[in-house]
Amino acid sequence: MKNISTQSALLGVLVLTSSIVGGCSPTMEKEVQKNWRTLMTPLLSVNFSSSDHISTQADLFAAYGLIPSDDAINYYGLEATMDVYGFNLEHGQQTGGFIWIYNTDEASVVNKVIAGWNVEPESYNDSQTHFSTWFIEGSNVCPDMRCPGFESVSSSEIVPGMVISPVSTTSGEKQYITIRVSKDQHSGDWQIYYGFNGDAKLTGYYPRSLFTSLSNKPVTIMFGGYALRKEHKPSPPMGSGNAPFKNAASLSSIKFFDASGNAHPIDSRLGFISNCYSISVIENDGFFYGGPGNIC
Repeated sequence: MKNISTQSALLGVLVLTSSIVGGCSPTMEKEVQKNWRTLMTPLLSVNFSSSDHISTQADLFAAYGLIPSDDAINYYGLEATMDVYGFNLEHGQQTGGFIWIYNTDEASVVNKVIAGWNVEPESYNDSQTHFSTWFIEGSNVCPDMRCPGFESVSSSEIVPGMVISPVSTTSGEKQYITIRVSKDQHSGDWQIYYGFNGDAKLTGYYPRSLFTSLSNKPVTIMFGGYALRKEHKPSPPMGSGNAPFKNAASLSSIKFFDASGNAHPIDSRLGFISNCYSISVIENDGFFYGGPGNIC
């Protein structure tokens, strides 16, 4: 398993939805803002790149999230359909759309499961679009199946790291993946579902034994776009490369899952982060996000 040093990351604007984001910041309650900053910092301070190369980098997000609450249902999973795209990136650039699920244990060790689509030449040695997963426990980062962790199910031909093809174009046909990350109510394992232009099916799981807190404490759930640039590289495109709304990438048919595995519609009053790239309000269980490269 790899040891990836924590890096300083750009903290974005954390707000409640009321308008398109990407410059202006609607007012939010101070307590909500405080909670978001506290709970988002562990996510934003870790290098999500699969590479061993450590350097100055900027982690950029356009994503929504839900933090656990004492006076509301706690959720333990999320499913979303994402249109996927391809870009000709360089080493030191990364872009994609993901679901992040994470929390911290009593020793402030961060536990995470991540899944989505990813273009990352430094990790895959190509600029193709891949179905990517990670589990992270503290400073230990394990992408796809490059170290012990992910357990495939025999009925699935889908494996983390595989190339997604074809991909969408802004002027042509859209191609979609449906990703679900959720905790099994019986075993406590974190299951990964994947579907290409169709329903998501179980591909495998991360055993609960890999984590110190992820299967026995409430979790924060985040979902949307991510981009990374290292050193003096230009920022890559995010989503489709277009900002909302025309021809922008989307997450749609979003649903949360409770501890019993029951699905719930998305709550439109969610916190979000947007630095450099734009994100729209949530409507009809979905939103648009992203923007062009070379802007950050």
